[in-house]
Amino acid sequence: MEFNVYQLSALTLLIFVATPAIAQEVPMGCYTREYSSDHLAQHPEQVVERMSILFTQAEWGVAADVQVQLADQGHAARDGYGGMRVSELAGNFNEPLNFGVECDGGQFEVLSNDSTGIMIETSQFRLTDDGCGGDGIYSTLGEENSSTTRYKLHKSNDVECRW
Repeated sequence: MEFNVYQLSALTLLIFVATPAIAQEVPMGCYTREYSSDHLAQHPEQVVERMSILFTQAEWGVAADVQVQLADQGHAARDGYGGMRVSELAGNFNEPLNFGVECDGGQFEVLSNDSTGIMIETSQFRLTDDGCGGDGIYSTLGEENSSTTRYKLHKSNDVECRW
């Protein structure tokens, strides 16, 4: 099959125009969400009261510093962790928009990313107060009876991720 210059130009333009709609950039900076008591009352199995994710460039890829204050409801309350603060460091080791945790700590995927914020979906994403293999608190962002949970976070100033 042979293409002339006009066909190649049209094909190149089509690829160039379609690429932004398909490919998303890795988010950088701070994203936060604090849920109101009304929201939490409407979602009794939600375990997140406050969350922040700070995406920064690392030598090996993009690091995601996830900080969470657990809500006093759902499995967090049943496990005795309601109100506690837990965190995790994840990285996009294999996929640009998929952030995993070492020690089989699960993952989250960035489903959408625009100027106002991001939507993530967690899959067995573990949080702790002392890293891999310790005797501390271990919890997940998933709601009861759900292998994945979605969270919408808002674009924020970096200082809001340092709490």
